[in-house]
Amino acid sequence: MTAVRDNWWRNEFKPAEGGGVDYISRDGKTAVEVKPGTNGSRDFYSAVMHLAIFLERNSAVQRACLVLSRSRMSSDRLKDEWRSSIEVLRNPVADRLGLVVVENENSWTVPDDSYLRRVAHAFECETQNDAHVQYEVARQSPGQKPYEVLKVLVSRWLQKLGPIAIGALASEVGCSYPTVRKALGKASLRHALRIASNRSVELRAFPYDAWNELVGHSRATRVSFRFQDQSGNKPTPQDLLKRLERLKPPHLALGGVAAARHWNPDVDLHGTPRLDMVCHRPDGKIDLTFVREIDPALKIVDEPSASAVLVVHRLVREASLFATNSNGGIPWADPVEVVLDLIDLSLIPQANQLLSHLRPETRLG
Repeated sequence: MTAVRDNWWRNEFKPAEGGGVDYISRDGKTAVEVKPGTNGSRDFYSAVMHLAIFLERNSAVQRACLVLSRSRMSSDRLKDEWRSSIEVLRNPVADRLGLVVVENENSWTVPDDSYLRRVAHAFECETQNDAHVQYEVARQSPGQKPYEVLKVLVSRWLQKLGPIAIGALASEVGCSYPTVRKALGKASLRHALRIASNRSVELRAFPYDAWNELVGHSRATRVSFRFQDQSGNKPTPQDLLKRLERLKPPHLALGGVAAARHWNPDVDLHGTPRLDMVCHRPDGKIDLTFVREIDPALKIVDEPSASAVLVVHRLVREASLFATNSNGGIPWADPVEVVLDLIDLSLIPQANQLLSHLRPETRLG
């Protein structure tokens, strides 16, 4: 169900009880069913028949209205399908049906009356709000940079990449040389470091204390955009991944369970609970418009605990550290980001399994 913030709408309608439709007017005369992202004739006819049956069973309701937003069907096709549906019904129920198609400022209704146009306007406002949500600005805070220093070092250690010059480390994080030196001087990290005379640095052991700080910090501050399906036809993460592979949006890498299987083919996981993506934008501008292209029914939810089918995590350091996909597909997020995704999914044993697979000497509690 779509939460509409328009004041007229909230005064006029309320969520319907019983699950027959999404909304009912406060006087009980108008019912509304919302279908975002309608894919084709089958979805359309199913929605119309659902409303027709609802009207047949609820004689006190004078009109049932189908609201379509972000439909993949053209306006001409929708009009043809609507006419066909009404002709098939050919009974008093058909006269009580209404259609609202939301297309930004070019919405239209059948029949064309002021009440349905007001309904359309309420959903136009919601669509405009959604458009703003699709493009977020999430800049890297100064307090994040020491943790990015740690993540780069741990990622290199897990992949056995050897030492890195402190200046190069600063460049990969996108911070100053003094900021890196300050991060390396933290009590929780410095005992696990090996700093060479040529001003290069690497981990000599897994930094358990610093890692625990990183996990706690990430749980509290990691910026992630969570998407739920609002159509009732929940896509599988595998379906979304196939669409993403065809689209190949820029700045994205696979994270979570999909990437865990890349870094450790023997990871103990059955199925894929959700699709995790990492979006790398050093300028902080997180472009989420690709989500609408792969599934218009996906909508951002604000609750961190909400069950999501797709989660996009921001990454704003200078270097992505993405691993190239040898099959030419979407790249893989680095192992540290993947482990943080697994922790976010409460897959702690699998996160520890991935770490110990890459470096067997790593033993987490």
